[in-house]
Amino acid sequence: MASQKISQFDAITTLASGDYFPVIQASGVANKRVDVGVLDNRYAATGSGALAHEALASGNAALALGTEALASGNAALTDKYAIAGGPITGVVTTQSQSIGAVTTTALTSGVILLDFGAGNNFDITLGGSSTLNTPTTPSGGQTGSITIRQDSVGSRLLSYSGGWQFTGGTAPTLTTTASGVDVLSYYCSTPSEIQAVLTTDLQ
Repeated sequence: MASQKISQFDAITTLASGDYFPVIQASGVANKRVDVGVLDNRYAATGSGALAHEALASGNAALALGTEALASGNAALTDKYAIAGGPITGVVTTQSQSIGAVTTTALTSGVILLDFGAGNNFDITLGGSSTLNTPTTPSGGQTGSITIRQDSVGSRLLSYSGGWQFTGGTAPTLTTTASGVDVLSYYCSTPSEIQAVLTTDLQ
């Protein structure tokens, strides 16, 4: 098949298999030529004399494969940890803060029922003598703290029922001064056993 030689100064025309064009080196000397039959895999000749960007299409196809690889990576991450929550295997290291939100309840009295399934840390202000009942949906291994505040009156008492356990089996006594602050730190050894220690009179 006849070859059509194209220099860097010629107008680009329609190329067909068997045609060639020079490959220009940095020196500007054209000392190589590439057969268009090879280029046909990446470029298609058009009637206008321009080269169709099939190479870009191939590139897009390659990117599509790359996208599939990313999807596989995402699937692998999903196996490790789901965005909606789930177990993480192996050691977890944080390079900055790890923060547990605090659920705040003001001026509560009577039976207090905390939802351990919604969080680990709580802040309650007593507006009357109360009973801290066994929380809902605790999990074995769960830890956290409950800040217990007296209102502006003070003298509010707190008793415990259910799975709460204390040293010697004796429930601690709150600070009862007005606006007094104590912190009850806990650990759930099982969903039905919650070991706790009260730190009193924080100022």
